[in-house]
Amino acid sequence: MNEHLSTLTESLSKKPGAKLSDIQKVINFLGIKPPDDYIAFLLDSNGAEGFMKGGRYLILDSVEQLIPCNEPYGLGLSGPGFVSFGSDGGTMLFAFDIRASIPKIVEVDSVCMDMGAIIFRGWCLTEFLEQLNKNAG
Repeated sequence: MNEHLSTLTESLSKKPGAKLSDIQKVINFLGIKPPDDYIAFLLDSNGAEGFMKGGRYLILDSVEQLIPCNEPYGLGLSGPGFVSFGSDGGTMLFAFDIRASIPKIVEVDSVCMDMGAIIFRGWCLTEFLEQLNKNAG
């Protein structure tokens, strides 16, 4: 994991890293191509939780949680076209929008996922975390 990503997540409680083989199995099952820095983060920390420096609460799901957390909404493109990888601890999900050829990271309300506002949060995990810190509160 690069130094900037490590700094962005230093306020979070992190779990021990995941194995690359476990990450690959899950992303292949979900049919997604996440950003490289997201995979690097999972290798270093298989999930994390806590307040960001900007004040927003963040839960980043572990590899083992990705499939069960997405099953209620439909998996991959059979669902609304989002693959959740975390939340704010409430109704807002952080997800990969996989409806386009290059997935982007978005914030979406889990209650009205297919009808609510979709907030662009970045093209990679680093940009997403920077956005969360800028848009705190």
